[in-house]
Amino acid sequence: MKDHLVFVYGTLRKGEKYAYYLHHAECIEPNCSVKGQLYDTGWGYPALLEEMGKIPVKGELYKVTSEQLKELDKLEDYEENGANNLYERVVVKVSTESGEQEAIVYIMKVKREHFNKIESNDWISYSK
Repeated sequence: MKDHLVFVYGTLRKGEKYAYYLHHAECIEPNCSVKGQLYDTGWGYPALLEEMGKIPVKGELYKVTSEQLKELDKLEDYEENGANNLYERVVVKVSTESGEQEAIVYIMKVKREHFNKIESNDWISYSK
């Protein structure tokens, strides 16, 4: 069974409401970042958009199994080649203390009008 690297930036991070999805996954890097911009969706979770921002988006990097990835897909309302996905699953470069790694991340392609920009690009500090 193949393992996958997944970057998480919101409610899947340690201490957040869906962190239990990753209890059996290996945290590779607890303090890393990707390029983009976080938005508060107003629905209790953030959205990452692939916008060029000056402040990196903070998050955590996990190694997950294919089965765990399927569970994350369900949580993120992602279906491969799905026409009505809430999030899309893409591979991005993650900056870690030991260099760059490629990992899966769930992003939104379209910013909704009611989304509020998270200036710090850190869901945990913003939501506290």
